[in-house]
Amino acid sequence: MSVNALTSQGLSIEAQTDIITDLNNGFISIYGSDINLESNTPDGQMINIFAAAVEDQLQLLQSVYNSFSLQNAFGIQVDNLVALNGIQRQPGSYTQAYVSVTATQAVSLTGLNALQSNPAASVFTVSDGAGNQFQLVTTYSFSGAGTQSLVFQAIAIGPILTTANTITVIITPVVGISSVNNPSTAQDSIGAQEESDIQLKIRQAKSFKLAATGPADAIRAQLLNTPGIVDAFVADNDTSSIVNGIPANGIWVIVNNSTATPAQIAQAIYSKKTIGCAQKTSSGQSYNITRPAGNVFTAYWDLAVTTNLYISFTIQPINGVDTFNVSALAASLASALIYKLNQSAFVGQVINAMLTIAPNGYLTNIFVGTAPSPALQQVSPSDFQHYFIVLAANISIAL
Repeated sequence: MSVNALTSQGLSIEAQTDIITDLNNGFISIYGSDINLESNTPDGQMINIFAAAVEDQLQLLQSVYNSFSLQNAFGIQVDNLVALNGIQRQPGSYTQAYVSVTATQAVSLTGLNALQSNPAASVFTVSDGAGNQFQLVTTYSFSGAGTQSLVFQAIAIGPILTTANTITVIITPVVGISSVNNPSTAQDSIGAQEESDIQLKIRQAKSFKLAATGPADAIRAQLLNTPGIVDAFVADNDTSSIVNGIPANGIWVIVNNSTATPAQIAQAIYSKKTIGCAQKTSSGQSYNITRPAGNVFTAYWDLAVTTNLYISFTIQPINGVDTFNVSALAASLASALIYKLNQSAFVGQVINAMLTIAPNGYLTNIFVGTAPSPALQQVSPSDFQHYFIVLAANISIAL
């Protein structure tokens, strides 16, 4: 028989059957042993209602208790717990698209920048055929009739697939604006999802390597613990000669940076680099830190470089009847596949992702590669500095 108790083993709560037994015993002590508490009687039904309410409260209490464990926490509670380690969730980013706006007269369009001085401003907004809305980033004024390519930002955070000639709907009509269109997506930038609970928990676990004895692991952990850094990789050379441009007994720091400042990155390197550990000074980034004694330490690092990953496969319905939306599958797969620095890509990752995205389909002729028409089962980044990104436009799906 379970009981409600907080012990060294955690919080235990009564099962519904035990709650009903307790209530039955209480009613019998009040009304006598001849009371009918069968579930089809009014008294029995009332006890079941009371028991369900008690069980709901106990389960809520247990959920709150369990959420103090990072492993069981979710949502805002994960943010609260990792904040104890000085870690913040990596924010998502917005998709931006270039849209050609055609005016028939002099007219001014309000951009998102106007909200800083006037939060009630009506921002010029457009939409694609799928209902994804985009807002003008910077206020723009037409001196007369003409067409101008302007940058618009999606209202919803995260990756949104932009296709040429689809952003054609004006959401906020403005006198003097006749049409909008996105004739090309070459300059568009696809947004990124906010760091998920799972990704944040993994990064928090890695941060405990801050006390690692090896400088490479310690520096990487400190960088991952720095707000604004998406990923980091520290390659080390423990030989007595130069390898891959890394000096003897030295390191090469690579950072996939979002919003961290050069000073923050340099401080992370400085705080964990051991004496006598050389740096790859030919790196593209550097920053000087003045030490307490007045002498200067210079931190060196490189910024991560993206490599497009191309994927192709054939999908067929398991039941021979279902149909697939190729564009939607490509967009979902592109969002699901996120690669880290120095991480290889292989077809198994595609299969695992598609099992969730399209469980009613089976895949054949699956290939990955770094060029259109891929033909490999596995591919690795060209060096430590590169990592793979997956765009929906680079996924070829045959039916």
